[in-house]
Amino acid sequence: MEVKLMIDILGISLLSFLLTLYLIPLMIKAAKEMKILDIPDNNLKKHKEPTPYLGGLAIYMAIIFSTTLMIPFNKFTSAFFLGATMIVFLGFVDDLKALKPGIKFLFQIIVVFIIIKGGVYIKIVFFPQWFNYVLTCLWLLTIINAMNFLDIMNGLASFTGLIILIFFIFYASLDNNISLMFISTSTFGAVLAFFYHNFPEAMIFLGDTGSMLLGYTFGVLSFAIDYSNLTKIGIINPLIILFIPLFEIVWTIVRRVYLKIPPWQGSPHHYSYYIRDILGGERTVYFLGFLSFLAGIISIFNYLGLIEIEIILGIILIIAAIVFPVYKTKYERK
Repeated sequence: MEVKLMIDILGISLLSFLLTLYLIPLMIKAAKEMKILDIPDNNLKKHKEPTPYLGGLAIYMAIIFSTTLMIPFNKFTSAFFLGATMIVFLGFVDDLKALKPGIKFLFQIIVVFIIIKGGVYIKIVFFPQWFNYVLTCLWLLTIINAMNFLDIMNGLASFTGLIILIFFIFYASLDNNISLMFISTSTFGAVLAFFYHNFPEAMIFLGDTGSMLLGYTFGVLSFAIDYSNLTKIGIINPLIILFIPLFEIVWTIVRRVYLKIPPWQGSPHHYSYYIRDILGGERTVYFLGFLSFLAGIISIFNYLGLIEIEIILGIILIIAAIVFPVYKTKYERK
């Protein structure tokens, strides 16, 4: 990587970080004045005081401003920013007045459809184009909502997101994709600044605006990067890198279906809640961050084609992920 390009990338990340630090106090003030607050209910929402949303709006504004200074505009970047703007608008409306799950899901599908028409979609050569469209839609909807599911305690979505972004930055650099390097590093800077205000005591929340923006960004980055330089099975790297958000949404939905609760209805059956009941809130954030980092390391071994090491670490990851929920379940039965 050229020295000038590296300086530009670091500069954009720093600018995004500083902009978010500047914007968040403004967002906190605006959210309080406009009553855009998450009110505790002593059920699922157990924080002590009404807490402002709009953290995601600060992240969005910082990313847009910093990246547009340097990023080369083309069909991909235009479609990406259009999609980001639309998903932020949807999240903002949802934060103002909670939308019904069906309406929210419908608008997410519309956003994904427009992005696909803009040329941003999964491109697997041995699949027909229509199937790649369907796969893109399913993937983006899953990751958008997975990050929304993960955003349930102070610092969890933002800290896990920072770990995930480290590996997206790494792979974007290997792919020598300047646009993706700028997007991923500016997002990292913004999320890092937000994390400072969100953990351990949250002064502001991501809200649906922020969690869906992160999910959308991760979803697009995951298939816009080429992972197949050294091995053909590099195609599964997005599944590995995004292991924690995917595990969260699959676990939660399976548990709700098993208990005959609608998957979209809020309940305390999140995977991370099981971990929190054993470790506490702060340790849960660090623990799931560690698992996300381990997943990223596994993706590197997969990229290098070192399958034996990948399998060993994968087994460790799965065991580590399920041991606490199993322990909690056994403890409750005693």
